[in-house]
Amino acid sequence: MIPPLGSHGTRGELMQIVKAVVAGVLAWLVAGDLLGLESAFLAPWTALLTVHATVYRSLTRGSQVVGATVLGVLVSYLVVELAGYSALALGVAMLVGMLAGLLRPIRNEGSTVATTALFVITAGQAEQAPMLVDRLSATGIGVAAGLVVNALLLAPLNDLSARRQIDSVCRRLGTLITKMADELPAREDVDAQGWIQQSRETDAALGRAWELVRHTREARFANPRRMPEDLGPSDYEALLLRLEEGIAQTRAIARTIHQADGEHTGWSEQFSRRWLHALAALGDQLDHPREQAPSQRPELESLVSDLSSTDLSRDHWLAYGSLIDSTLHISDVVDDITGPRRVSV
Repeated sequence: MIPPLGSHGTRGELMQIVKAVVAGVLAWLVAGDLLGLESAFLAPWTALLTVHATVYRSLTRGSQVVGATVLGVLVSYLVVELAGYSALALGVAMLVGMLAGLLRPIRNEGSTVATTALFVITAGQAEQAPMLVDRLSATGIGVAAGLVVNALLLAPLNDLSARRQIDSVCRRLGTLITKMADELPAREDVDAQGWIQQSRETDAALGRAWELVRHTREARFANPRRMPEDLGPSDYEALLLRLEEGIAQTRAIARTIHQADGEHTGWSEQFSRRWLHALAALGDQLDHPREQAPSQRPELESLVSDLSSTDLSRDHWLAYGSLIDSTLHISDVVDDITGPRRVSV
């Protein structure tokens, strides 16, 4: 299925494709037309490999490509000195090149080392210093073109994707809490296990948000662009930590109700009415954030005070205490993430 062209993710991918093409053409023009290098074909190839999702990644991977190319040239020279131009020399050079990819400085570039050595040996250039300099120059031009284009042509930031994912997690959690508040008074056999499963699915969405926030932090490194927003990666991380707490406390409520095994129908009307009202308000605030929405903490604390002076059945005290405690935690989370630091798009 073809993704919608209007989506933010698709536009970002298309922009990266365009930048890779521009970098490749630019590298070819400089290496071939301007400098007339014999190995000019390496410049656009290296430029394509250098354009990555972030400027930081372009910088690190570009440095690795240059290092791997230099190492490939050195390996080919040493192997030819020892074994001459032979199949044995070719095999040893490729083996050493692939093993070099296990080293941290050029990790994942073992194929570049091996490929460079292969080209140099099969072309009979291992002992031709001018050709080796030509090859290294073309590689450097390709890396430089990839870096310049990726940094100057709408350098990727990925802030919007992170913000949208965090907002999606907020809404999913709000929908789940609202569903719990709606279903509890209406049914005896509530699907608490289904709520627990939904909380796990929300956790999975939170994991995707963490990945995007980490990507956003990386994207800001060595990036000439800056978002005009006040929120940065550290603010996003603080929001995600609070959301983790909110999801965990929502799951705790679902487990308490599951363990009650239908006893919620015998709960005090005073407790049920006021607690469910507070729970529904929290879910609505997460799903439809409003700047001036009142906190539910005072209402929950008032409920605790009133229940402490009321003659209630001892059979439900533990359930009441557990549910109110979890809801108080959720209220604090909602207050934190729906205030001035609320993420919405």
